[in-house]
Amino acid sequence: MRKEATEGSGVANTPTQGGREVVRFSATERAFHWAFAIPFLGLLLSGLPLSFPGLRSWITGYTPQIGLRLHLVCAVAWILGPILVVALGNRRVLATVASDLFGILREELSWLRQLPRWLAGLPCEMRGVGRFNAGQKLNGLFVAGTSALLLMTGVILWIVWQWPGLASAEGLVAGAIVSGSRRLHYFVTVLMPVPLMGHIVLATIHPRTKESLRGMLFGAVDAKWAREHHPRWYAEICQGETRALDRRMAAGALSSSPGRPASSERPSPRDSALDNPAASGYCKRGGASMPKGNSSSRSGVMRVGGV
Repeated sequence: MRKEATEGSGVANTPTQGGREVVRFSATERAFHWAFAIPFLGLLLSGLPLSFPGLRSWITGYTPQIGLRLHLVCAVAWILGPILVVALGNRRVLATVASDLFGILREELSWLRQLPRWLAGLPCEMRGVGRFNAGQKLNGLFVAGTSALLLMTGVILWIVWQWPGLASAEGLVAGAIVSGSRRLHYFVTVLMPVPLMGHIVLATIHPRTKESLRGMLFGAVDAKWAREHHPRWYAEICQGETRALDRRMAAGALSSSPGRPASSERPSPRDSALDNPAASGYCKRGGASMPKGNSSSRSGVMRVGGV
């Protein structure tokens, strides 16, 4: 796998069962996801017994003090883990994926109207679907918003836990802040399990999206899956790889000595096919080879049947 493929999405040289693989998530992106997701799951599991006392009898040896301390440990890991990844990882890649995830284009909204058909595995028109579909983007916005609320209200409740006198402090403002934070924290805790379970089911079971889990675990996904379910993103990869190949070939021609054929500096046809999906004929749209330099905005409509 080439170095640039490990730093962001691109085409990898590793063959799959029936073709090629596309790098969907870099090491930094995967580290950030799991540094956020694992402690967040711990926060939810430790917070539910605190919010619903009836669940405590199901846990052997559980006490509210143990549950609260476990909740705080998960909170610290949830905050510090992503910060460490941002500090030590590739911040440019994280900025790019944030831009891809939190920006919904107008042409992507048509995907939402087909959501029931898509969930049922019926043929859908994947109009302008980029690296993330509109459902994934909405889930990202939801997680970002609810996480901000949980963090804000959780800090307030932690301060009250550290200094219990603040909970009974005189003044309507202080009392309203503490009471409102407790209710909002409880409400978001109750709200989170449904979308979280949906996310897990789609990532592990649903045939149209479970390939994404392999990308989040190992970085690469099947190129055919990427072309069918994220055609605009795949077209961008093909275009970028074509340009990179052109630059390498031009540099080889310029650097060749007068007594040496310029072709000896150029990549071999086999290397071109490995490094560039457009050169190998693998970058296709609707069954036909994609023209060299085809822009992502012209990726067209691709019909996807059941997987």
